[in-house]
Amino acid sequence: MSYDYELKLNNYSTPQRCAKALRKYLKNTNSYILDIGCGTGLSGQEILNVGFNNVDGSDFSENMLHEAKKKNIYKKLFNLDLNRKYYRVNFRYEAIVAAGIISPHHANPSCLEKCLNILLDSGLLIFSLNDHAVEDKSFMDEIFRIIDTNYEILEKNYGEHLPGIQLKSYIYVIKKLKKKIKC
Repeated sequence: MSYDYELKLNNYSTPQRCAKALRKYLKNTNSYILDIGCGTGLSGQEILNVGFNNVDGSDFSENMLHEAKKKNIYKKLFNLDLNRKYYRVNFRYEAIVAAGIISPHHANPSCLEKCLNILLDSGLLIFSLNDHAVEDKSFMDEIFRIIDTNYEILEKNYGEHLPGIQLKSYIYVIKKLKKKIKC
């Protein structure tokens, strides 16, 4: 069974929820958006469906990037391991979407901190945390430490993730805080 087919079979709804949240807070449809952990492009397609035009994708899996490329969703696709110590991305985005990838068995909480380097000032980060991630106290403690230090929570919404297996998720919309310069 293919990755896309299995997610479709279980009514994977997080990409659509993230895209709707992005559209609610980011009005300029020509904004540059990065879909991190883009997989085969399910999230990127939903971002296009709500009207955005400039979407790049990244994933650590070359196989997933190959599948995403076939769909002609992204302007650029590149390899990015979210659990690396540093990211080398030569572009800064108005928004980053991380649908279904931040969890104890995928991307670590530290990826939220590293996104600061590739987000423009006051940029948006939209991400999901499924029930399994929320149940892991140390994981969530680290998430909230990073958010409290670097971001303002604009929205937190609980809803469907994979209804076919009764799994739900939170969608967070957070805004990068401008760092105060010490004189």
